[in-house]
Amino acid sequence: MKKLIALFLVTALFSCSSDELVENASAKDQLSVLDGDMLSFKDEESFVKEYDELASLNKNELKDWVSAKKMTSLLNTLHDDTDMEEDVIPDSRIIYSDALKSILNADSKVKVNGKVLWLNERSFYLLSEVDSHKNTRELIDNIGELQVYGSLLNISSSGKSSTSRTAFPNENGIKTFVSDEINVSGSRLRHVLDLYNETIVLNDIVQSSKMYLRTTLQYRSCSTFRCTWKEAMNERRLSSSLSCASCEQGVATFWYIYNVSPYVITGTQTFLVGNWYMANYVVANPYVKYPASGLVTCSIEGVVPTPQISLNVSWY
Repeated sequence: MKKLIALFLVTALFSCSSDELVENASAKDQLSVLDGDMLSFKDEESFVKEYDELASLNKNELKDWVSAKKMTSLLNTLHDDTDMEEDVIPDSRIIYSDALKSILNADSKVKVNGKVLWLNERSFYLLSEVDSHKNTRELIDNIGELQVYGSLLNISSSGKSSTSRTAFPNENGIKTFVSDEINVSGSRLRHVLDLYNETIVLNDIVQSSKMYLRTTLQYRSCSTFRCTWKEAMNERRLSSSLSCASCEQGVATFWYIYNVSPYVITGTQTFLVGNWYMANYVVANPYVKYPASGLVTCSIEGVVPTPQISLNVSWY
């Protein structure tokens, strides 16, 4: 009996040790860890690598990833569809990718290489130890005293960025395409596509530049006083035929073009449709245009015959 008990204890101890080793190895393989209420990356390279991996995930997969990190992220708290309620959608919107929103916490903070960064509109600010504990309202009140560490840069008419660096031709622009409304089972629907760029610059180095396509199906909602457009949750399939004319002619653009897989989606979803491959850029012209264009079709499920809404999109 004593031998059996001893054997049981040794087995249990070995099992616990194995579990700890697996857990430690798993933590070591992670690009980011939770540090307080924000994610922490050892360096810019780890930050960009995690961002690259998340960029190809859909919203449900990203929510699962955030949940596993045990963090309240910007993805869970930011609702940026209120500026899409009117018939005319403004051009001056700022859209963050779901991948970036997943990395940032609810206060838009992240730690990279021991530095706490806070994203406000288009700028990453470097926060001191004291400022890192302040909420968004407090930071905005003292924003003039904060140091800018990086940017999500805007296109300027002069072709130069605010840092006098040659502007990336696409950087952080947004082009919005809105369909005519259609009637589906008594509901007035329209399809909104946002084709946009997200170029991340940290420490004056272009870390990443990607093109995203965001799809939102909306229904017309009317009250006594006004009518607005609200997010519709109809099941639908999205397909695209984006192509790059200059790529087909054999001219190197250093952009990878992706098309949308037609699986069933609901709500607002974001798809990665372009990735700037920086490893082989031409030194004389590192900022190459994204010349993709094509047809994007939204097919609404559950109705026979299937209603389809098609939009031609083009970055230029």
